[in-house]
Amino acid sequence: MKEVLIEEYNNLQKTNIESKTGDYVFRVNFIKGATLEILGEKPGQFNVQFINQDNDKIVYETTITNNMWTQSTKKYYINYLIKVKDLNTGDIIYEHSYNAEGKKVYIHFASKAIGDTLAWFPYATEFKNKHNCEIICSTFHNEWFDENYPDVELIKPGTEVFGLYAMYEVGWHYSEDGSVDYSSNPSNFQKYSLQECSADVLGVDYNEIKPKLTFKNTGPTIEGKYVCIAPHGSSHAKYWNNPGGWQTIIDYLNSEGYKVVMITKESLGNEWDDSKLGGMLKNVIDKTGDYSLADRANDLMNADFFIGIGSGLSWLNWALNKKTILISGFSAPFSEFKDCERVFTPDINTCNSCYNKERLDAGDWEWCPKNKNTNKQFECTKTITPSLVVEAINRVRNY
Repeated sequence: MKEVLIEEYNNLQKTNIESKTGDYVFRVNFIKGATLEILGEKPGQFNVQFINQDNDKIVYETTITNNMWTQSTKKYYINYLIKVKDLNTGDIIYEHSYNAEGKKVYIHFASKAIGDTLAWFPYATEFKNKHNCEIICSTFHNEWFDENYPDVELIKPGTEVFGLYAMYEVGWHYSEDGSVDYSSNPSNFQKYSLQECSADVLGVDYNEIKPKLTFKNTGPTIEGKYVCIAPHGSSHAKYWNNPGGWQTIIDYLNSEGYKVVMITKESLGNEWDDSKLGGMLKNVIDKTGDYSLADRANDLMNADFFIGIGSGLSWLNWALNKKTILISGFSAPFSEFKDCERVFTPDINTCNSCYNKERLDAGDWEWCPKNKNTNKQFECTKTITPSLVVEAINRVRNY
């Protein structure tokens, strides 16, 4: 991933907004931060201010001489005014206000994850509409969007790009010490919804927006009414860790006349995968394995509803505008999306929402920052009872 992003940045061909004033040429661009270069043979010394026009605060201020450049470290969108004062005369000799209208702006979505990509992508068009600019986007899954976003140029990460006025990278960025990198994110992304991260970086209003996906409904592959479940995720902390919980729900759905279809990549009958769920699930239709996301989407589009955890398939079901039941105590209720039936840790005194307080250690399967190796490990979801999920199922069936 890091190598791809480095290649991508090196392949950016900037379009400097160039102006000549008196003895000097001024060049400006907004590629991962506002940049100013002053060229000219006459010796000079200049005060440079990068000002946020929305609050009149100075973001960065420095002094440079001719034939030097300087850059604000803030890489997210700011409505900049760049102001240059000649320190020899005291005169303001150059100003440039951010204006992307009619110019090329490149937005890179720095995650391969299904949920991240689906959550973040819609705000590219919000930025385009706000600034009336040309938008170029790179995702790791362009095929999910290309047919329905004809006004967005989609490219592969690392592709050479010419003539850019600005570039922004949407993602969860951390500093080396594990804290939030506030040069890349304007605020702490753990304190608001995943979608809001994209709106925050791009400086657009946040409203929950579902992406328009290219997946087609080719008809049901399973006869009768059915429910899809996806009990697996990328971290044990994400799981519904109530012993026997999933089997109880499967049995309930069967008793109500529903077939239950398991659609995760992780397999039924695999000892390691089954152990994550407390044993092999029974009375389910097995559609586990390496199916395409288009196949998963088709099964979801023809299901009555879906039950999952904080994973990419929950995001996919939400994006398809299907009924979603999301079970999670690992993440706070605001973390994913609003349009769902959320089943959360029932007792506020029970440890929960570590996702919003700590940086997940993806290399530690048993990550539980407060209660690892104690009888309280994963209590956030152990305490979510099957009856709470049944209540959510019945609410979903009634609307």
